[in-house]
Amino acid sequence: MKKILPLSILLTLSACGGGSGDSGPTPTPQPPPVSGQAFASIGQDNGITFFGDREGAAGDQVALVAIPTNAVKLVDIQWEQISGPSIESTAMHTNTLAFEVPQSGTYEFAITARTCSNERDSSCTNQSVTANISFDTISTGQQAKLRLDHAAVEGGRVSLRVDPIAGKTISDVTWDMEGQTLPDSSAVEEQDNRLFFTAPRVEQDSAIRIEAQVRYSDGTTGTDYAYIAVRKSEIDLDDGYFPRYAGNIVTENMFAYRPNSPYATAIERCVYTNQIASACRFSELPLIGMETMTPDIDDILNRTLVSHQWMGERFEQYLRDSVVGQDMLNLLRGVTAVVISYEVRPSFYWAVTGAIYLDADNFWVTPLERDTLNEAPDYRAGFGAELQFIMPWRYVKNNDYYPAGSYPIAERSSRSFVDLEGDISWLMYHELGHANDFFAPSTWASLNGSETPLSVINGERDPDSDALDNTLPLRSSQMKKLAEVNFGGKDATEAQRNTTANDVAAEFTTDGATGFYNYYTTREDYASLFEKFMMKYRLDADSDIAVTASRDIDPDLSVVWGERNRFNAAEVQPRVAFTVERIYPELDPRAIQDTLPQPQAMIVGRSWWDNLDLSTTRSAKNNAFSPLIDKDARLQRDLSRRHGKELPIPHSH
Repeated sequence: MKKILPLSILLTLSACGGGSGDSGPTPTPQPPPVSGQAFASIGQDNGITFFGDREGAAGDQVALVAIPTNAVKLVDIQWEQISGPSIESTAMHTNTLAFEVPQSGTYEFAITARTCSNERDSSCTNQSVTANISFDTISTGQQAKLRLDHAAVEGGRVSLRVDPIAGKTISDVTWDMEGQTLPDSSAVEEQDNRLFFTAPRVEQDSAIRIEAQVRYSDGTTGTDYAYIAVRKSEIDLDDGYFPRYAGNIVTENMFAYRPNSPYATAIERCVYTNQIASACRFSELPLIGMETMTPDIDDILNRTLVSHQWMGERFEQYLRDSVVGQDMLNLLRGVTAVVISYEVRPSFYWAVTGAIYLDADNFWVTPLERDTLNEAPDYRAGFGAELQFIMPWRYVKNNDYYPAGSYPIAERSSRSFVDLEGDISWLMYHELGHANDFFAPSTWASLNGSETPLSVINGERDPDSDALDNTLPLRSSQMKKLAEVNFGGKDATEAQRNTTANDVAAEFTTDGATGFYNYYTTREDYASLFEKFMMKYRLDADSDIAVTASRDIDPDLSVVWGERNRFNAAEVQPRVAFTVERIYPELDPRAIQDTLPQPQAMIVGRSWWDNLDLSTTRSAKNNAFSPLIDKDARLQRDLSRRHGKELPIPHSH
């Protein structure tokens, strides 16, 4: 376990707690600015001041940051490499250009942007300015890898990670920050070799330099720097939907994946900004199903909004190459747009905009793509820690995890398309289950352009999940209350703290849920039933659910009760058919159910991991979970890979 030393920002700051104890997202206040000491620039040209690394060796991670010298902010940014060995960068459209130096040489870059006199885009000049900066390599490289320099909006979340260099293990990290404006101590958190903070308020686009001083277990040390551009932004804290209802300050780096799309302006304005305070009419941004019942890939990509180009490219690859691509085209008829961003965590669907918001962690393939992701943990990660039981879940294929790949972040390996497909598919089936719950196929023809998604859901029509709850409800009030603790962060009562795994197994097995999360809300119940059915039907992925004692009671996680493919149990089948018939009317779920396997019981007393192979002819010893796989990492995934959050629904206006 690494020891993290106190963070200092000119004065000493103590580490603060994360979001694990929160009951859910709350409106994000703008953190107070803290005056600091500016660090030296590395150049200036044509009204742009540059900060960042003056030099670096081949293999080093470096960055250049562009800040307007006499303006408040830059917009429509585009970097271009003028000379030098070709680099690879994932954010050529932001203030910060980060890249790994491929080989020795001199590198020259140009940045083109428009300047703005205040945070409002209406103040921006029509004419772009271009500035140049060069960068030279040296022979001695870094002894630490701090990833990844990037741009953040004021009030937005920032995530940085130190990776060990080859052959070394990090024992502790000390952090420092410099910059004219710095985050308040209450906005900073250290976690192992990671640093999270909320970007401070700024008077204009600004730069912060973060230093990581790393000590390795062999006694050697290393130092590396990262640079964060903090962007001045127009943020509606009082009425803006995302700051107010999602507790989230949205990045300004979003753009339409297809810039020539007829909906580019609409999706950039209507689905994910800090200024949205009213829902757009369907006349401006209709559901895809209001326009066509047979959308193609171009129809979907024309509605796709991303924070990085690679996210749209991976989404496009998935739609073109996945065996479930046609399903996704059909199910996406129920949305107005698809949003993929580095800061969306967890994924969610929001009926207010009619869009789905996808965590880009499901889409990465290369290590560099993964580096761009915000690694702040899900705020729900610590919920339910006081309970005596856990209910892990997973997908299984060929008696192995699905997706099967294990990708430790420090190993810098790329992900296979098979694993990418599995990781995206369960998420998409679930979130599109939500979308087609609120706006079912049966409703598309009756919607009109003068309405908004918000006005429809605030009207007389209820989501189909309400009809499921009225017709075929989950009966266990005890499980529903326990779900409020485990997924909603509600304090557990003494009786709930004393509830054992055996108690839960007896309660759960007599009801019609496919998992613990079904009990959290009727919406999650509805989408979970659909997801489990589709994953087996289309991808032949078995779904496992089990009840065990918590790990502090039973470190081996011996299964008290468990079942594979519970979605096809007799008591669950009618509930599954109800959802599939309404979400995806092209399918005949009752006929399909007859072709799918019946549930299979797990072997009680075997560990959760050793129940991957349910063959009764194998001994527990021969059935042992592979020692090459990190059990702790797998368990964290089986418990924390939760589905999307639910955001409050404002009144129509």
